Amino acid sequence: MGCAVLVKIQKRSNGPFVRKVQQDHRPMTENAGTGPSDGAEKNPAQEFTHIAVLAQEVVNLLVTGRKGTFVDATLGMGGHTARLLAALPADVSVLGIDWDPEMAAIAARNLAQFGPRVKIAQGNFANIDEITAREGISSLSGALFDLGISSLHFDKASRGFSIKHDGPLDMRINPDNPLTAYTIINQWPYEQIEHLIRICGERHSRRITKAILDTRRARALETTAELGALIARVVPAHGEKIHPATKTFLALRVAVNYEFDNITRGIQKIMPLLKPGARLGIITFHSLEDRIVKETFKMMASLGGWQPVTRKPVKPSEAELQENKRARSAKLRVIEKL
Repeated sequence: MGCAVLVKIQKRSNGPFVRKVQQDHRPMTENAGTGPSDGAEKNPAQEFTHIAVLAQEVVNLLVTGRKGTFVDATLGMGGHTARLLAALPADVSVLGIDWDPEMAAIAARNLAQFGPRVKIAQGNFANIDEITAREGISSLSGALFDLGISSLHFDKASRGFSIKHDGPLDMRINPDNPLTAYTIINQWPYEQIEHLIRICGERHSRRITKAILDTRRARALETTAELGALIARVVPAHGEKIHPATKTFLALRVAVNYEFDNITRGIQKIMPLLKPGARLGIITFHSLEDRIVKETFKMMASLGGWQPVTRKPVKPSEAELQENKRARSAKLRVIEKL
């Protein structure tokens, strides 16, 4: 099991709900709550803002036809969907999919101004064939996968994704998923933990795994702060800007959410749904994701019937990076069905 191979844990498929959003006249803001976010969870109405990455580039590269239905397979708070709908005629619709029910609910509020032009399905994009079938959608005019984790996930401590905010070792995008980071850290054997961390690029994987097992013999590791501090104690910093636990946290998130297996399955499932001339765009945020997408697109082109639109990945402009530092590692690749 690990980052460079398909994650083989059996996925739990959640039956998606589908909501047709009702019309109202609130402005589109991609956030939840009413006030600015400082990363602390002060109350349930705390706002977590997320800026859609490469939004204009997505519109420019994805829209080839101006009819039919597009899919935003990783809806998040709805930023990309809003930009697509604003650029397309009134008779074009978008199906937005998100595995996280909290995100799906936030997007429903944020996109309400678009009325029946948008439908929201809570489900895993790896099951996109089942979701579109339930909606009576047999073909798509374009599709987007934004593989980044939302700012809400990183900034909301209770979700357990971030080294910066102390929370439970959770990391589940969908709370119904039975696997958590706590389970991996406290129950998996040495070999599996070490392999997972090593394949995700951590050269101190043995040292980290030994420290985890030594600690858990006395007590369970329960929080992100505990795990981050443990790794910081055993891994030399060498003046690096990133936290020494960063790659371990990435490895845990990937395993908990079956991320790389889902990418492969999602691409395979959406290929027959796209019309000739339709484009598939995928935004990645680290080299492991990008490698999967790059190699998959290369294979698709070699088999025939597909043509790369972006020979090299599209990256955020300096202006976008000034506005949103979290976009710095984003890469967009696009392929077109012939």
